[in-house]
Amino acid sequence: MQDTTRSKLKLAFLLLIAFVPITMATFAYRSAMENGGFGATVNKGNFILPPADITDLAMTDADGNAMFRSFEEIIAEIANDDDYVAQPWLMVYLTGTDCDVSCRDRIHLLRQMHITLGKNQPRVRRYYLNATGEQLPQETAGYFREEYPSMGIAHGSRELILRNFSEQGISLDLENNSYVFFVDPVGNVMMYYEPRHTIEEIKSDLQRLLSLSSLG
Repeated sequence: MQDTTRSKLKLAFLLLIAFVPITMATFAYRSAMENGGFGATVNKGNFILPPADITDLAMTDADGNAMFRSFEEIIAEIANDDDYVAQPWLMVYLTGTDCDVSCRDRIHLLRQMHITLGKNQPRVRRYYLNATGEQLPQETAGYFREEYPSMGIAHGSRELILRNFSEQGISLDLENNSYVFFVDPVGNVMMYYEPRHTIEEIKSDLQRLLSLSSLG
């Protein structure tokens, strides 16, 4: 076996070991919730089972270039497992409309929640995903640069995102709602939150996932 092939297999195996607790916990939570074992205090958000891939969010930069690749594509280019750089968890705010007052309030609360993660703060990165089909208005873009310089800005195809998640059995209403998605360090889109979910509920789930994960 060639050294590069052996190294890639080793990397994939190590990452699999690290990811298994997250996956097993996810299924355990869902099973317990369905059977009333945990009550209403464990997970607050909606699980995506099986998880979607980060490429299903179709995140691009302002020039239309893809911002993320699948985990398989990434490890295919790594010759040595020592070259792998652990990625952070992503918290993606997805909207299909202009960022109004409620949107700005939500983004502010997500930023404040991120700060309260303390030592785990560097393990999470926030993104705003604009799926309006248009560039951000200059006023909005300027507001984000000034108020949220650490928040990544991405653009996405509304039609593609809706189709990808429809294939996962998830119906999104981007005309009337915005959503928050959790993406794990290997690119699995595993949970999402609707406007009805509070920031406290989102934080509770995120802290639990971070405590279970040895990645990111």
